[in-house]
Amino acid sequence: MKKNPNKQKTYAWLMKGLICPFFFLIPLISFANSLPSAGHGVLQRKISINIENAEVKTVLKKIEETGSVRFVYQPQAVNTARAVSLAVEEMPIGHVLNMLFDGGASYEEMGDLVVIKPVNRSVVAPSSVSGKITDAKTGEPLFGVNVAEKGTPNGTTTDEDGKYALTVNDSKEAVLVFSFVGYASQEISVASQSVIDIELVADEKELEEVVVVGYGSQQKNLLASSIVSMKMDDTRRNTPTTSAGNLLAGQMAGVNVGTPGGIPGTQPSISIRTGSSFNPQNVLYVIDGKISGAGDFNNLSPNDIDNVSVLKDAASAAAYGARAAGGVIVVTTRRGVKGKTSVNYSYNTGVDVRAKNPPLTSAIETGEIYNRINPTAPDIWTQSDFDYFKNINGGWGYDQLEAVWENPYTSTHNLSVSGGSNKVTYFAGGSYAKQGGFMKNLTFDKYNFRANITADLTKNLNLFAGVTLNNNLSYTPTNTAVGDVAGIYRKQLLWQPEQPVWTDGGNPIDYGWIGNVGAEVRGDGGYITKNDIKPVINLKAVYKIPVVPGLSASVQYNKSYSNSRSKQFQKRYDMWVMKKLGSSRQISTKDADLVTPKKSTQIGKDFISETHSWSNDYQLNFQVNYERTFAKVHHINGWGVYEQAGSNDGGITGGRETFPVYTTDQWWAASGDRLDDYARGNTVNTYARQSWVGQMFYDYDQKYIVGFTCRYDGSPKFPKEKRWGLFPSASAGWVISRENFFKVKAIHFLKIRASSGLTSADNINNWQWQQSYVGGSSSFFGTNTATNVGITYGGITNPNVTWEKTLNSNIAIDIDFWDHFSATAEYYHIKTYDILGQRIATVPPTFPRSLPSANYGEIRAGGIDFSLGYKNHKEGLNYYANMNLNYGGAKYVTIDENVTFPWQKKTGSSLSRIATRVNTGMIRTQTELDAFKAANPKYNYYGVAPALGQLTYEDISGDEGKPDGKIDNWDIKTIYENNNPVNLGLNLGASWKGFSLDATFSGRLFQKSYMNSLADGVEWNRMWKNWYTDGWTPENTNASLPKRYSSNDGAKGVTNNESTFWLKDSGFLRLRLLNVGYNIPADYLKKTGIAGIKIYFSGTNLFMFSKFNKLYYDSELGDPFLYPAMKNFNIGINVSL
Repeated sequence: MKKNPNKQKTYAWLMKGLICPFFFLIPLISFANSLPSAGHGVLQRKISINIENAEVKTVLKKIEETGSVRFVYQPQAVNTARAVSLAVEEMPIGHVLNMLFDGGASYEEMGDLVVIKPVNRSVVAPSSVSGKITDAKTGEPLFGVNVAEKGTPNGTTTDEDGKYALTVNDSKEAVLVFSFVGYASQEISVASQSVIDIELVADEKELEEVVVVGYGSQQKNLLASSIVSMKMDDTRRNTPTTSAGNLLAGQMAGVNVGTPGGIPGTQPSISIRTGSSFNPQNVLYVIDGKISGAGDFNNLSPNDIDNVSVLKDAASAAAYGARAAGGVIVVTTRRGVKGKTSVNYSYNTGVDVRAKNPPLTSAIETGEIYNRINPTAPDIWTQSDFDYFKNINGGWGYDQLEAVWENPYTSTHNLSVSGGSNKVTYFAGGSYAKQGGFMKNLTFDKYNFRANITADLTKNLNLFAGVTLNNNLSYTPTNTAVGDVAGIYRKQLLWQPEQPVWTDGGNPIDYGWIGNVGAEVRGDGGYITKNDIKPVINLKAVYKIPVVPGLSASVQYNKSYSNSRSKQFQKRYDMWVMKKLGSSRQISTKDADLVTPKKSTQIGKDFISETHSWSNDYQLNFQVNYERTFAKVHHINGWGVYEQAGSNDGGITGGRETFPVYTTDQWWAASGDRLDDYARGNTVNTYARQSWVGQMFYDYDQKYIVGFTCRYDGSPKFPKEKRWGLFPSASAGWVISRENFFKVKAIHFLKIRASSGLTSADNINNWQWQQSYVGGSSSFFGTNTATNVGITYGGITNPNVTWEKTLNSNIAIDIDFWDHFSATAEYYHIKTYDILGQRIATVPPTFPRSLPSANYGEIRAGGIDFSLGYKNHKEGLNYYANMNLNYGGAKYVTIDENVTFPWQKKTGSSLSRIATRVNTGMIRTQTELDAFKAANPKYNYYGVAPALGQLTYEDISGDEGKPDGKIDNWDIKTIYENNNPVNLGLNLGASWKGFSLDATFSGRLFQKSYMNSLADGVEWNRMWKNWYTDGWTPENTNASLPKRYSSNDGAKGVTNNESTFWLKDSGFLRLRLLNVGYNIPADYLKKTGIAGIKIYFSGTNLFMFSKFNKLYYDSELGDPFLYPAMKNFNIGINVSL
């Protein structure tokens, strides 16, 4: 292929042309100043103003400058000499005037002119009112709250302690209005009261008004892309979890969070909408501007998070181009707030309780099933065995899991300090969380520290400095042939019920196997520790350029270091071979009945080893921002960014085997013999990226909205000619409710929007575009038949490999109606093409080489997101309900495949399609068997002839394209074209007089799952109890389950294999979080120096609505014998100073 040396320059020129145009639009838009304004009246224009202790006439002049309005009034009729303080953001001018005069004046619009007229009032005797205003959730005092006497110009603001004092004209008739940015206003009748304390409730809609959009922020009502966000409140921050990802469950439409098993430190799976590639489309995380991984996000302390934004469509995610195909989660950590220093401490502790595992057979039941399916085995259970085990735990036998079980516990400490002055604000927080496992030597400890400082060094120069430290420590007992933690749990749950774990003196009894699982849990076989530590430094400077209003420049640099140290100590240990009291199953537990000690054989040699791995990365951003409003109605906001990032990593492992004299977990005790030493190093990897980004947003009078985003990305995974990728997007919206013709009183806000854009991925190995070499030892030289060590060619190269691309389109409607309701409905379509994959299926199976990735595949996907919210307050009761759901799926359009059977064909089918055998019934009696054989003389299941207790299947086809009487791979067919669930989230809450209740549900509806894993397992272990109570036997021909076969019987597939018999509805709705709290009244704390105390109970995973779970097991985990999700019961306290 002919190369074009100017292609890269052309791309760079094109990118610069796409980033910069909006800067050249500035002088053009300036001409709009000469145009007349349109839209709503002047009193509806929104302004922001912050002024303290100024005369009303000074405030009016400030409003004239800010809102392009003129006021006319008679000074002798309207009191403008009094001093007021006022702080509002994006509030209509009419509302601001109401706060200034509060009913003491009326206003008449005349174009851009507003005439202020006095309202006559009678003079009454004044009286004094005072009180304290606090946050309804946290109980913390609120500084700067506006307190006004309704209908008068009389007002004040709260001090740093949230206190106020005001003289009202008539205490019987006066009404006080309490208002504050970010909170819902309240009106309270004085009614002769002298003290009125108020709890203000956060206005979630107002708090979410500004959201993070790529490399900047924008008012949410001025966006046409798909972004959802959540504000982290104290309820979420005090949730007992070691993973921040768990806090997102059920919160936002299109964000799917899976419940992990209960192993300490396990992180949940998170996805956005639906996948559309052969390759992983991982979510990209951005924390305070730093591009990060899932581990960095989950390792955040919930106490450090301020808000989370999720960029779901390409119009919002294209700013992160090459890694944004799976969506982007943007996290902003907490900052300080000006005011006196606030100290907050919270502590919670609780216990974990096992969620559901399926019911299992007792020792007696296990023995009866064993004998039934192995009637000729030499080790069948004798009557003596049954009589013996009737006296062991009432016939249950020895419980391996119960012998080592400890109820896991959790505890969390959070401490934070925040505050600041007009020039400097600060937030510092530290947290410690501990999570235990079901066994003694299974723990996870997590330490977090964060300090964020923001300083206005000059009028135009702002500096942000952030320092973060995360340290995770885990301790597990083993990872040998006995199994890891999940394997140990499974073994102990199911292990032979006739096998005792300990002697009466606590010594491990020989299992007749490589080890004793209980001894492994206790730590007799050693342990594994892991310590991960990661500090991050984040610096950002922003300079407002004085000569160009609205123009600013910034530079941000962050650096992180990761260090991981893992130590493994494994040793053999003594097991006790005990005397048999009858048969081999009847094992004595008396220490005096020791026959002989025996070494475990789970490892070949005792050893100690350590692995050290490290990495460091940096990110450097240069950015220019511009935001300005022209002619009162033309608003532009945009930025251009240059970004570069790099990283490198490496590692080394060393170990020693055997301990000549003394076995301990120290290196000095291990053998120093060279043959017992080993070491290996990891390849040192270096990686870098370079990008240009441009984003621009424009709106006309907050009615007509457009946005453009473009990213120009470079990746070293592609050849120079293909290295750079251009990823643009566009969005447009129309706020219909702001039109003059829109007169629907029930609808307060109505917006339609649409977007489309391109994102990408480069999820392949490095250097596939150039020839590589590997070590070899199979070369011959001359006539010598000995092989020689050297190098040889690696895989086949692909010089044309380039970006995988995802085109994402979105249409939506946002609506607020009936005062209390809000809703959003979205439809999206995704086309991923040039998907990177190996074309293995189209080459002969004898082809000896490994093919490189090629751009050939295509997948199309689509779905809907929907959310509905309701909130209200009445007579001191505040309550809310939010529901969100999403549904999506994908299908193959182009995929390399080698199809033998029709059901294997993927092209045109859903990624979640279910194809299986069709169960037609069960042979229950000899009469039915005879009739079945007569009607189906050739019938067999993969060579197994029909028999009593068997399932039967539909004969669909054969190798000649028609039914042939045999059940084999020709008889698998598509049962469901897709198995895409509806993901549902539900949030409910209320607060009243200091009490609060919050609940979060999430689940997946209308999905199917196989439960034939309950048919697996060996019959000398415990098994699903239904095999005993409801399995087919000659005596129980009406059973629901078929005949249970021996695990060694080749016919077991007739029962165990996947089919429609085992396919069940596995939808569920889980109560993820329940929090009940109480804020102690401020009056009780006045003399203590404590600003607020909240006590609460919280629980996670408390119960599940699911028929599948009730009958079988937790379908979200997908395995009946997996380490289960834990139910957590937790109590806590939150203290503010």
